Amino acid sequence: MNTYKLVKTLCTSLICATLCISSTYAGQQLDKIVAVVNGDIITQSELDSYANLVLSDMQQNQGSIPAKDVMQQQILNRMIMDKVQVQLARQYGIEVDSLTVSQALQGIAKSHGQSMEQLKNSVESRGIKFNEYRDLIKTELTIQNLQSKEVHQDISVSKTEIESFLNSPAGQDNSGTEYRLSHILIAIPDAPTADALNKLQNEANEIVTKIKNGDDFAKVALAKSSGSQALKGGDLGWRTSGELPTLFVSYASSLKVGEVAGPIRSSSGFHIIKLQEKRVTAAPQLTETHVRQILIKTDDHTSSSEAEAKLVTLKNQVKKGNDFAKLALQKSQDKNTADKGGDLGWVDERSVDPEFYSVMSKLRNKEVSAPFETEEGWVIIQVLDRRVQRNTDETAMNKAREVIGMRKMNEALEAWMKRIRDEARIEIMTANKNG
Repeated sequence: MNTYKLVKTLCTSLICATLCISSTYAGQQLDKIVAVVNGDIITQSELDSYANLVLSDMQQNQGSIPAKDVMQQQILNRMIMDKVQVQLARQYGIEVDSLTVSQALQGIAKSHGQSMEQLKNSVESRGIKFNEYRDLIKTELTIQNLQSKEVHQDISVSKTEIESFLNSPAGQDNSGTEYRLSHILIAIPDAPTADALNKLQNEANEIVTKIKNGDDFAKVALAKSSGSQALKGGDLGWRTSGELPTLFVSYASSLKVGEVAGPIRSSSGFHIIKLQEKRVTAAPQLTETHVRQILIKTDDHTSSSEAEAKLVTLKNQVKKGNDFAKLALQKSQDKNTADKGGDLGWVDERSVDPEFYSVMSKLRNKEVSAPFETEEGWVIIQVLDRRVQRNTDETAMNKAREVIGMRKMNEALEAWMKRIRDEARIEIMTANKNG
């Protein structure tokens, strides 16, 4: 996952970075232990602190929220999974350096229209010391790297899978219809007994009945769902039929807005879905830009102003007739593109930093930008050409490969997380009542 996508993931839900609040943050006094994960403890004050932060964020974004004691088991589950993954990362020697953490923080600040000082003030207004927040971001980046190593790198998509998808109803759907589904999962254990399975199915049936009778879907998801989006009220966001989990595709197309379907049985459990919204969007005309860059990174030896000054000098050299590609080869610190004369190839709005795209979209062909800052460092860019992407067979196959890869990755990640939790030694010490 590149730095921009990683930062974008972090910015989607900042509370996901605060899964592992330290006992120092919680206070120095002796504390009640609520869970033990492979010998590492989670205390009541850690759980309370994280719960307060989650509930604060949810109140800003969703309005009405469940009571804290209803939420705590869901939050504890998230903290346990974080502990397990951090422990695995430590075993594998996965570390995140200081520069990467700084770049992620800069990206978070920028995504919220803030300076680093404003981000610091915003974080500390929630009662979190900024150096501890930085450690929490480092933890989330570590987990991302672990998942990339253990799950993402093993995902492959065959030509047969692509052809099969393109011939399926989802692959043939060019209507531009998008669905926003909410989801509740009642998980089932491996090899459940008949009695246990009946009990879980009855629980799922009761949930469906309550929701159809007026219970709030998001609140039920927050309290009951084992799905990955439970802390977001089960909201899966806007997706086309091709981007939905295969299990939900046929239901989504037949549901009316506000309708509920389920329980739907799968190997992982009983699923309940609700169609929150539906829309038809015109297929956008995608402009691609052929662009190259020279990157100067900031670090302990090169300040931001020094990096900018170096690029001003390089831009002036290009103005005087020096070849951009030769300068990139000599000066750019982007290891992936320097030997190509800084050539990034054809890019579009989806594949680059928003600030990068904003600058790039204003340049004429052959024009060189003023220096500007990105998550990677300071850059100047030169636009070589533009084209409108046609809906070719190659485009369709690339889109299919992306959709299938994302589906497989989500399924693999879900299975992997279930496995590592099952293999962990977890003891929950209390029912964790609020107070």
